[in-house]
Amino acid sequence: MKKLTLILAMALSMGTAIAAPNLKMDQLGMDKLAEMAGDKSPYYRAEKESFPKDYFLVSQNLPFLVGASLYKPTSDTLKLDEKQLAAIIKLRDKTVPAAAKASKVIKAMEMDLTKGALEDKKSAEDQSELIDKIAKARAALTGAHLQCIHDIQGILSAEQYTQLLKVAASK
Repeated sequence: MKKLTLILAMALSMGTAIAAPNLKMDQLGMDKLAEMAGDKSPYYRAEKESFPKDYFLVSQNLPFLVGASLYKPTSDTLKLDEKQLAAIIKLRDKTVPAAAKASKVIKAMEMDLTKGALEDKKSAEDQSELIDKIAKARAALTGAHLQCIHDIQGILSAEQYTQLLKVAASK
């Protein structure tokens, strides 16, 4: 009984210390991204496409700091003031639609490449121009991602940025 009381007391006291996201995910925005993404390729390796993130040149090893600062369950540990939160939301509203639009173009080119290779039996040499276009588009999108990271650095204090990297690295 003493253990149960202690566990209950700890749980209640921790309830006020549990972190929360700075913003709740916007289902309408998520639905728009899903609609924009369209159907995934039948050859796509993962169960679920991560649109637009999958279409960056460096999609797995660079964190998406705008999303982490707003939506990660522990993002409130950043202790953003109203001005910072507004600046990050403005950055999101500028960068996410642009990234989604660029990703849609990249995805279409990749689907053309896939069709060319599998159905039209084109060689790599025959598709070299399209390969170069895809590479340049992915590189440009990743450049925009790096700029977004730089912009976040300018919005946050050094301490907040260090904390954001911890938040971004958390699963």
